Amino acid sequence: MDAAVARALHESDFRLTAPNGFGDTVNHYAHSMAVFEGKVYVGTTRGVIQAHRWNLARPDIRPWPVQSPDIIHDVPRQAEIWCFDPLADHWTRVYQAPMVMATNGSRMVPRYIGYRGIGVFQGASDDKPCLYVSTWAPQIAEPPDVLRSVDGVTFEPTTRPPFSPMVRSFRTLQRFQGRVHTTPTSSSKGARLISDSIGSDSTIYATDDVQRSPWRPANDEGFGNPDNVTIFEMEEFNDHLYAGTVNPVSGFELWKTPGGDLPYRWTRVLQHGAGRGIFNEVGVSMCAFNGALYVGTGVLSGGYHRAMRIGPAAAELLRVWPDDSWELIVGDGRRTDDGLRYPLSGYGAGFDTFFNGYVWRMVCHEGRLYAGTFSWGQNVPWLQLSIWPPDALALMDRWGRDALTTSRGGAELWSSADGERWEPVTVNGFGNRFNWGIRNMASLPQGLLVATANPFGPTVVQQQDRGDWRYIDNPRGGCEVWLGREGGWT
Repeated sequence: MDAAVARALHESDFRLTAPNGFGDTVNHYAHSMAVFEGKVYVGTTRGVIQAHRWNLARPDIRPWPVQSPDIIHDVPRQAEIWCFDPLADHWTRVYQAPMVMATNGSRMVPRYIGYRGIGVFQGASDDKPCLYVSTWAPQIAEPPDVLRSVDGVTFEPTTRPPFSPMVRSFRTLQRFQGRVHTTPTSSSKGARLISDSIGSDSTIYATDDVQRSPWRPANDEGFGNPDNVTIFEMEEFNDHLYAGTVNPVSGFELWKTPGGDLPYRWTRVLQHGAGRGIFNEVGVSMCAFNGALYVGTGVLSGGYHRAMRIGPAAAELLRVWPDDSWELIVGDGRRTDDGLRYPLSGYGAGFDTFFNGYVWRMVCHEGRLYAGTFSWGQNVPWLQLSIWPPDALALMDRWGRDALTTSRGGAELWSSADGERWEPVTVNGFGNRFNWGIRNMASLPQGLLVATANPFGPTVVQQQDRGDWRYIDNPRGGCEVWLGREGGWT
């Protein structure tokens, strides 16, 4: 191993820097993260699991895990942006969404309920790199905006992409060849309401000047395939822009372009979910590491896309080389159009954990690749078992619900120095089963910053000794942010 490559961090190397949703357990997701002028900015999304009660199709969970009002707009959902100064070891809230009158005139609502993307970009009219934020708007507010900040303190809306008015959010803000790129996700009506991760169209929009230049399409919708219902994730690798789709019919596709004039010319790299079909419905995450692009997969809605009846299925990790060849790192061995593939790590789908529905985020830190998952293991006590495959039911019978929830509830974080040999950092959400996802990570000189998704607040339902269920305050609810360094903090 190269001497510059550090050992894998252990759970004991981390300390909690921001508990309980930055002090407000309705801050459920640390949904976006960027390093800007030496500080870390985190955008939250609020009231996630309360809002899921209105999803189509609604999850078959009984009782509902978190106490929720009958009207979603009664949940305080003004999304926030927090700033971490690693030198002062201090968090400060720098922005909170304002309240505005609903478009139907019925009530006041938050202008934004979440921030799904934050990126640093210098447009043609920017004097220096600025912080740009993609927003999530409630259904009875105006469409979402792009926020711009010069100083990390003042945030102002700027030109939004030409999305349909149905669009409620957009997520990735990806730099490439002097432009910033984004895609729509979630819609307010029609079939695309079934998921908060499916947009009004599957188009990438790009601009070289967010303030003054129009956003223009960078691809044909769906790359010419109507089954590609959303472009979910993008990453730059080997002087190309890569884009992964959501495809609930035949499995996700991966495309790449060398750029140039808009719209770009694209080449398909993967199709049919890398030979796994709809169980690799979406290309969730990407990260360039040691000369290859690592791609994490999943099934929407945390591993079970109810409306399309896909799953439950655990996620995979793929490795794509510049010549478009690919390898299976974590996943189910199989025959594909490209030949036999077996997991080079020795781990099956989900790192051998059925509950890991996404490989949600990856980052390089001190010569190692870190991969974080989304896990629905903590939901076991409230789930109906009718959809479970036989092997999962057998596991339940052998372990029992409580034991499974205790041992495998919470997200997992894994680390590798070569992309093939993986070590677990945590397999239970840093000792908090309510941390159901590793949502964002950043490599800092001070250590590895890891932010979670934790929607189990302010209350969580708990079964009492008599068998009835009762909502109680959850002292471990709300997103968390952890900082890890070799040797820990003692």
